[in-house]
Amino acid sequence: MKRLNSPLVWGLFFLVLMLISALMLQQKFFNKPTGAQNLEATYHVLLTVTALSESAAANHFYLPTVSLGDDLDKGIPWGATVPTKTGDYIYTSFTPLAFLAPYFLNELFDLDISIKNLAYFNFILGSLSVVTLFILLVRLLIFNGFHQPTAVTGALVGCTIAVFSREAMLSHGVVYWNQSLYQPIFIFSLYLFFKYLTADDRSDSKGKNNYSIALMVIAFVGASTEWTGYIFNAGVVGVLWLNSKNSPSSKILARRIFMATALAGLVTVIHFGLAVGFEQAIRAFVSRFLARDASSGSIVALIQGYGLSYGFFFLVIFSILLISFVNNTQQSTSKQQRAVFLIFFASCIPLLENIVMLQHATQFSYDRLKFIFPASIVLAFSYARFEIKGRVILTLLICIACFQGQKSYRSDIENYSRWAQIDHENRQLVKDIKQEVDLRCAVLASNLGVRGYANLILHRGIFEYKTFQQAEELGRGRNSCAVVYLEANGAFSDLPRYYRAIIKRKNGSIEVINKSS
Repeated sequence: MKRLNSPLVWGLFFLVLMLISALMLQQKFFNKPTGAQNLEATYHVLLTVTALSESAAANHFYLPTVSLGDDLDKGIPWGATVPTKTGDYIYTSFTPLAFLAPYFLNELFDLDISIKNLAYFNFILGSLSVVTLFILLVRLLIFNGFHQPTAVTGALVGCTIAVFSREAMLSHGVVYWNQSLYQPIFIFSLYLFFKYLTADDRSDSKGKNNYSIALMVIAFVGASTEWTGYIFNAGVVGVLWLNSKNSPSSKILARRIFMATALAGLVTVIHFGLAVGFEQAIRAFVSRFLARDASSGSIVALIQGYGLSYGFFFLVIFSILLISFVNNTQQSTSKQQRAVFLIFFASCIPLLENIVMLQHATQFSYDRLKFIFPASIVLAFSYARFEIKGRVILTLLICIACFQGQKSYRSDIENYSRWAQIDHENRQLVKDIKQEVDLRCAVLASNLGVRGYANLILHRGIFEYKTFQQAEELGRGRNSCAVVYLEANGAFSDLPRYYRAIIKRKNGSIEVINKSS
């Protein structure tokens, strides 16, 4: 009974209540998606999961393919993709684990491939991240001498940004991408790093060795999941190397993590290389990096992006850091404080990727998820160190930040609410097209780019950025029963509004279908 009444149990209880509250705010958008920033990423994942399920492994090698299973869906270029020998085009900007996770989940439980199911899966990932974060923050605070009630309350305060910030609610909700899967891996990596740093070399040598092995494994998994894993692993290697004076085994672990990271890179190159050719794979990797680097982004836009993602949380954290810097008169650092600093420093290293890949971090808000842990540790330790008056003020500010975060999330959804009607009209146009032509034997083309959504609603491969004349040539070359040319304009980023379809049958007859008013 004493254990059931412990502060930790009550903390977990309140944490679950926080997660349930967040789910209630998100759930209606899961069940009936209306639109959101970067929703095109979710459609992309759904297309890849569908494509993986429709073609044999020999076609796609379990890489993020965008080619559906019909013969006429093969050999259709799609954005920055490269083809396998079977004409299945492979997306090279990210590694396959984030696509394979929902794919195998759907296969295992025979789930529909839908935004709803992907959003619930994403919410579970976010919840795992939050629970791991809470446990880590409690451990860090207790390790630094705070009593358990203070540690638990401070950890709850720290976790609020991982539950109620706009970015947490969006990127662990209807918008899913590699960063969503990497988030729990990242936080668990930090937990293992903390356990390793605080294990005694002499009295707990076995435990330290176990944590060393676990860190090596998760370093491989992290780098295999998202490119941030490489940056984080490099940061951990640097921290361990600098910490070798305090722990002789640190250099050994640093080498192990370096080798695990190198192995992840080698496996990734081999995996893609076997599918599309090594030279083509490497060229594609370099091309995608250069397309997203700092030369094509803006620091001002990135700061504005962080303001959008974290709102009032961002302002509170910046204020705390500024006050701490001004008032810092401490000269010595204890072993406990050093461990926390090393964890905090390691958690900040991945933020450098937002500078290196500036364009990507500006355009895609989920790339800013990695800010949550360093922010949470600032909030948790600030609460624990403040006196009663300071805690009351911080709690009030956090309540305001939570309210503003969920309001920003709902406002963001409302800004994209027109998408529900546009999606309905697009699907109605597709129904009208299907009444006139059998899409299974037709060649499809569009004047706009194709980024997942169109392939899903038509369930076909579509040639992008084509004129009607080019579409006619493709139809003749593929001996199709008809050509369907889709005319569209951009509704939102990589999401089209189709307003007309021109159908040319094999006998030469042409029919125009306009969007229903």
